[in-house]
Amino acid sequence: MSTHLVKHQKITKRQMKEDPLVTAAFRATAQWERHGNRILVGIGVLALLALLGFFMMQARSKAEAKASGDLFRANLAAMQGDYVSAAPILKEIVDNEPGTAAARDAMLLLGDSYASQGKPSDAATWYQKYIDKAGSKDRQRIGYLALASALEDAGQFGPAANAFASSAERSDTDNLRGRAMLGQARCLARAGQTPKAVEIYKQIALLPQAEATITNAADVRLGELAAPTAP
Repeated sequence: MSTHLVKHQKITKRQMKEDPLVTAAFRATAQWERHGNRILVGIGVLALLALLGFFMMQARSKAEAKASGDLFRANLAAMQGDYVSAAPILKEIVDNEPGTAAARDAMLLLGDSYASQGKPSDAATWYQKYIDKAGSKDRQRIGYLALASALEDAGQFGPAANAFASSAERSDTDNLRGRAMLGQARCLARAGQTPKAVEIYKQIALLPQAEATITNAADVRLGELAAPTAP
């Protein structure tokens, strides 16, 4: 039985340099020697940012929970008609928990509170603040509808018509759109802009999916506006 002996070849420095894995290792070592401190600082900064982000999320969660609890208490008072007690709680939420969903919703309830107290101008101010923070199209629709009602109660019929129009633009159904447009046309008529009111009523009457109560109301108002006035 024969045995074949194989001599081990020595790897020269040149061959080591030509080997891609060895070359990559040398380069990595060189980069670490040059920039190791900077790399460590960068890693430390990233770790610190991650830690800060975690604590911020924890703080935000606690703030949301507290604000939601306060909003629930204020909402209960408002449902019982006690808007005088609800208003200070709502203002505290807005002032102390800015940026939370509860603070945003508190603005809408503050508008309702002032509207119920017969203060439409103050209500309009809070409704506008709610719209600015609303975010979603549906929340904007609700905010504009509330703003329009407050402005109409304040006798600002032109701005009220514009707010009703903004609510109609953000409506997803013909029923919601038609109701907002009825308010828009009504305010236009009260502002002395009868031709524009007539045009809106005509558009309402043609809404294909609107309930009959909405289209019939538009037809009735069209008839009233077209009727000759008594001398």
